[in-house]
Amino acid sequence: MKKYSREQEAKLPSFKNHGQARMYFKNKYGCDFMMMDSEVIDEMKIYFYIIILNRVEYEKGVKQLTTVGYSEGFDFLNSYQSIEIYEDGNIHMVH
Repeated sequence: MKKYSREQEAKLPSFKNHGQARMYFKNKYGCDFMMMDSEVIDEMKIYFYIIILNRVEYEKGVKQLTTVGYSEGFDFLNSYQSIEIYEDGNIHMVH
């Protein structure tokens, strides 16, 4: 699976709220769509998710982070894509 490009991100549907956007990605990616955290910034709650693109490399990188404290190379970084979903349904993908 490849990361979303800026062009693909621009073609995503408009969402009315966080729940609607979350369901879209959860239906599309299942257990490869995971919430990592949430935070209130400027009175707007933002939910931080990832889409796992390569489960083997992702799990290998997580294991390396927890055992030695760092991950070598770019395989781990390229194994997922970060997505921010705002309370109002706006999306921001990290490219």
